Amino acid sequence: MARAVPVPARRSLLDILPVVLVAYSTLLPQEVRITVAELQLYPWRIACFMLLPWVLSRLARGHLNYRPADLWMFIGSGWMIISFVAVYGFGDGFVRGAALAFDVIAPYVIARVSIKDLSDLRRLLLAIAPGVAFVGAIMAVESITHEKIIKPLAASIFGALSRYENGVAVGLLTGGYYEVRLGLLRASGPFNHPILAGIFLAALLPLYWTSGLRRWPLYAGIAASFLSFFSVSSAALFALALGVGLLAYDYAGRYAAFLTWRLLFVLAAAMMLFIQIASGSGLSGFLIRASLNPATGYFRRLIWYFGWRSVEKYPWFGIGFKEYERLSWMVGSVDNYWLLLAMRHGLIAAIAFLALSIAAIYSVARLTQFANLTDRTFLVGLGVAVFILAVAGFSVALFGPMASWFFMLLGMVLSLQGPAAVTPPASNRATLR
Repeated sequence: MARAVPVPARRSLLDILPVVLVAYSTLLPQEVRITVAELQLYPWRIACFMLLPWVLSRLARGHLNYRPADLWMFIGSGWMIISFVAVYGFGDGFVRGAALAFDVIAPYVIARVSIKDLSDLRRLLLAIAPGVAFVGAIMAVESITHEKIIKPLAASIFGALSRYENGVAVGLLTGGYYEVRLGLLRASGPFNHPILAGIFLAALLPLYWTSGLRRWPLYAGIAASFLSFFSVSSAALFALALGVGLLAYDYAGRYAAFLTWRLLFVLAAAMMLFIQIASGSGLSGFLIRASLNPATGYFRRLIWYFGWRSVEKYPWFGIGFKEYERLSWMVGSVDNYWLLLAMRHGLIAAIAFLALSIAAIYSVARLTQFANLTDRTFLVGLGVAVFILAVAGFSVALFGPMASWFFMLLGMVLSLQGPAAVTPPASNRATLR
């Protein structure tokens, strides 16, 4: 755990209020929505639309310091619109594509113009600590009592969500997701699926653990991350283990100089290669057997096989919301965000957003050379959080509020530019090796 530090008072909470509002909007169930001209305005969209005048005024006054990495965001979101125009025509395609692109670029830009340094990020974590702790507590109650709470309550007020086929509403989702594992209900809280709830909370662990916050905000954030257990998801448990493992490795590296990040990457690659060669079913078969429900792991393997065939057939513009060719008994969900992007929008969008994630991790790694030990630890936590969500994207589709949170996190990380974003070291620099 990082050494506790006070949050400096150079900027107030009001300066980051826009990003706080968007963050809280991602914690609301998708059932909370209004419909305008057949366009569904979910909480995060409403928050971003309300903030558009503020964003435009900030952009006009030069509050966004452009970085080369921003180009990946503009390419990816722009290609989402272009691909849908190619598949559906200009009118319908532009509206559909723009709605999806807005869900990623708006939170990203809001974060970019709101966050200036690590102190702002600490304020954000402090502000959302009650919200994430509440979500974790509700998930625990749902799981133990086997009763959904948040989403049914929201549906009773705003109506059930629509069920879509080929991008067209064909009914209502009235039953919700209900599965029991290990005697516990797989809780989802306000999220659309237990995996999304679990990964969202699990990825908070490196953020809060390394933040340097004190007292209840620190404990609330850490407790919320461990309450991801009640999603009873192997992906969430893996995310927790990955976060703890990477932070422990970084801590050990302070006392053993040979434990570098380069060494870790080499060892990880060698281990995966060994499993691929030595295991009879390869790396994918090993991961399937390691999951809580091997049947879902096997299904993900089929999704990758048939999904990639779709990408090979439509590499440039994808297939939009159309069904992809697969076995007749397979449902249409694609539990792989990066594959889904390639299938739906073409390879350019998937590559651009994956490159943006890599750029964010590389950015914080470079920034550690300017930081003191406390800020360097927080930067490592930020990099680990982005890495966890990027890796999780290979086993689950990040959509709706989860996607908005992910791209908002990328925007916050890429807002940290140069020595001004961190506190300089008092003595020797501690960098990522």
